[in-house]
Amino acid sequence: MRRRDFLAVAPLAAAAACRAAAPSGEGAGGGDAGAEALAGSSVSVDFGLGVQVYTLREEFAEDLDGALAGLAAIGYRHVELWQLHGLSATEMRSRLDAAGLRAVSSHYSLDLLRNDLDRTLDGASALGQELMVVPSLDGDERTADGLRRVADDFNRLGERIRDAGMRFGYHNHDWEFEALPDGMRPMDLLLDLTDPALVDWQMDIFWTVQGGGDPMALLGQRAGRVTSVHVKDRSSAGDMVDVGDGVIDFRTILTEADRLGLRHAFVEHDVPADAMESVRKGFAHLNALGLAG
Repeated sequence: MRRRDFLAVAPLAAAAACRAAAPSGEGAGGGDAGAEALAGSSVSVDFGLGVQVYTLREEFAEDLDGALAGLAAIGYRHVELWQLHGLSATEMRSRLDAAGLRAVSSHYSLDLLRNDLDRTLDGASALGQELMVVPSLDGDERTADGLRRVADDFNRLGERIRDAGMRFGYHNHDWEFEALPDGMRPMDLLLDLTDPALVDWQMDIFWTVQGGGDPMALLGQRAGRVTSVHVKDRSSAGDMVDVGDGVIDFRTILTEADRLGLRHAFVEHDVPADAMESVRKGFAHLNALGLAG
């Protein structure tokens, strides 16, 4: 599955949005010190904290069981998959069960859902998922007409997935916040043309800010649509960093998202220097903020 290339430098507007979101007294660096300073303030949230295992793609390829055990040892109980690593859904479920983990969500290409939905639904059900997410769209679908066709497909797929006992969603990158020739933003077009009862938004917090979006404002404008998020941090210079090492105020964002119906939050880093250490730091930071459940 293709992933969008990581952008090292952000627009100034996005950097300003990130700095504005930093908690008072945390400064530009964020990090565990900021988390510890807030740890004494009680937060109660209902969403489940997990990991998007794309972060650990190399570890999964080398030692799947060891990587799963490592996630469980950190304290995670949920994961979001992006592929089955050569296993059947039943085999992956067995490996997850043995580690004390559950795949509550997975990413699926739109082509797969369009062309092989019945078999894909069977696999998702065998895994015990709650959510099925399209992680990206091909370039030829990123026009106004293409997005309208996608929205029609999303409504159709969302209905089928709902009938199978799960929810359906779309995961954004940054291009969805770049205006089309008619001035409409792709993310707004997709959300306006899809049924809120059938199509959720999986907000990637890093890419939303990177594209110039304001997560807090968007949560309010799209109340109830954001049922899952990717928790990815960003430095004031626009770099993707380990959760807790950047300036994004996850305490404020996730608390508000939780109030508006958030079900799952997945820690992720697209290009980590040390994947297991990255997700460990993310869990420690969010736990110190009272957001690890």
